[in-house]
Amino acid sequence: MVYITLANSNNIIYNSDISKLDLEGDIYKIPIYFFSKYEKNSLLAIQELLKDPEKYFAEIYVPIKREDTYSLISEAKKPCYHKSPNCERLNADYENYEIPSDIVEQGPIVVKEFRKWFKTVQHLIETKPDAFVMHLQARWGIITNPRAISRENSGSAMMDNYSIEDLEEKIDGLIKEAGRFYYHSSKNKTILRRFSKMTYLANSTSKLSRNNTGFSDQEVKNLLRDYNNEYKKPLKNLLIEYYRLKLNPEIQMQGYLLENLGFVECRHCSKERATSAIEVEVEEV
Repeated sequence: MVYITLANSNNIIYNSDISKLDLEGDIYKIPIYFFSKYEKNSLLAIQELLKDPEKYFAEIYVPIKREDTYSLISEAKKPCYHKSPNCERLNADYENYEIPSDIVEQGPIVVKEFRKWFKTVQHLIETKPDAFVMHLQARWGIITNPRAISRENSGSAMMDNYSIEDLEEKIDGLIKEAGRFYYHSSKNKTILRRFSKMTYLANSTSKLSRNNTGFSDQEVKNLLRDYNNEYKKPLKNLLIEYYRLKLNPEIQMQGYLLENLGFVECRHCSKERATSAIEVEVEEV
């Protein structure tokens, strides 16, 4: 058995063609009405993956090729699996950086050049941010500081201090809060009755189709963004952690299954095993 982070298990799901899945089941013990079919399928697929990985890949998984969007510094990096649940890399923080839009707009060749350059000055972001901006302006003619995307690693066991009961209490509480937000005003109720299952529209640059709410597109998008960030997204994260705790606490899978998906063995795990083997040989001599 090998181990992967919760984030990488989620990536397996979102790198598959969820729109082609037709899964049945409950995403929680009580109905949740504001998730779209796509969101429900995603959550049901995560349940199936955690419950029985071999069955998931044999009977459910529909792969799609995920292209590099050239918007992140480390977007094309291959995911790792770990031989030890105690590997420090399994629990390390995730860090990535957005590429400035001025660079992205110049196309993939320039983005690749920027990625190589960025690695030579990345250390300045934390130690000497002013020097980083100076180098950025001198080399690329821009002063935009790439926004850091730095968040805690999802881990293979992100909330070990929570019990099933604790998570159910948090999930139930968030569902109730979402309900109170829905009924807080006629504006909330009108917009969410029409668009609560389509919060992805918050990031759309296009005119909203069939916006008969009486509110402007921007007002609708702003409310959908708040609704998604405050309720839907946190609730999905809690539900996924709930599934993990119930179905596969350490997220164990067979290594060959992950290798077929492009995962590679963690180099840190490999080095630790090699060091251990040398120590055993020395002791035996």
